[in-house]
Amino acid sequence: MGDPVTVEKFAIGQSVRRIEDARLLRGLGRYSEDVDLPRQAYAVLVRSPHAHARIAGIDARAALSSPGVLAVLTGADLAADGVGNLPTDRTRKRRDGAPAFATPRPLLARERVRHVGDPVVLVVADTREHAVDAAERVAVEYTRLPAVAATADARTPGAPAVWDAAPDNVAFVWSAGSSETVTRAFESAPHVARLDFVVSRVAVAPMEPRAAVGEFDRRTERYTLHTGIQGPHGTRTLLAATLGVEQNRVRVVSVDVGGSFGMRSGLYPEMALVLWA
Repeated sequence: MGDPVTVEKFAIGQSVRRIEDARLLRGLGRYSEDVDLPRQAYAVLVRSPHAHARIAGIDARAALSSPGVLAVLTGADLAADGVGNLPTDRTRKRRDGAPAFATPRPLLARERVRHVGDPVVLVVADTREHAVDAAERVAVEYTRLPAVAATADARTPGAPAVWDAAPDNVAFVWSAGSSETVTRAFESAPHVARLDFVVSRVAVAPMEPRAAVGEFDRRTERYTLHTGIQGPHGTRTLLAATLGVEQNRVRVVSVDVGGSFGMRSGLYPEMALVLWA
């Protein structure tokens, strides 16, 4: 048994006074937007307007000649620098025992885009306004490909494959428990109700959306990422693998998160892109 005083004060169900509110209510929280580094540049992504298309060409000449533009970068530049894809999880198996299909997660799409919003071009400029203006001047030519918007349609015969390596559009099939027990339960039930559940897209809405500030120290060759994330240590591991460097060369700083709702635990392309750029 624990100390009665401690149990009474901290046990489950007890009211605990919050200690972080005063600072946040006074506007003293520190988010990605509050990071202002010397000679800080700003990056804007050009994203795909199509669910599925082939990238026929990218014309960045107008963007490069725009005021304040420092760089216009594509997937070809990432490949030239040896920057890899975001790491993926392959711990699950397919029904035949083969490893799950691991979706390649490039930081910038090269030959094809596979969802609306797929990042294609990164524009870097001296101010946010210049970056936004230049990004609008990047001309990406697309050849649209067949696409489906519902997972049920993606399983139908002849459905367009998102990835050539997964022609059935199935990454893996996961199961737990005993199928025989479940079958017997249904067969012996006096009544059986059948329902189709459709899970719609979920959009989270934290106070600060996805944002990241990256810096690179040329003297020490170390990277520092400022972003709202709930797992900085895991993020560091994934970033190091993506950039192809040792973990001790990557530092992740997360002061205030500003709400998570499920989106503050993964690694997003923007986080690696601002460090690389």
